[in-house]
Amino acid sequence: MEDERLIQKFLSEERHITVADCDRLLTANGYILHKSRGSHRVYHKKGFISITVVVPKGTKYLKLPYVKQIIKDLKLEG
Repeated sequence: MEDERLIQKFLSEERHITVADCDRLLTANGYILHKSRGSHRVYHKKGFISITVVVPKGTKYLKLPYVKQIIKDLKLEG
């Protein structure tokens, strides 16, 4: 049930997604944090394209293009 709430948070209009939210959703979908260097975090899942997330400076929320890419890669929209 918590996963469904997290997915709804990603799909909501406001999309105030934190790095922790992103990490929780990706690991729940089988992705593993492969490397974290500087502001970049790269997640891998065997047989799937890797997902790179850039940790923002000055805010705890991810930029919208990264949120949209995660939604697309995980096929969260109908």
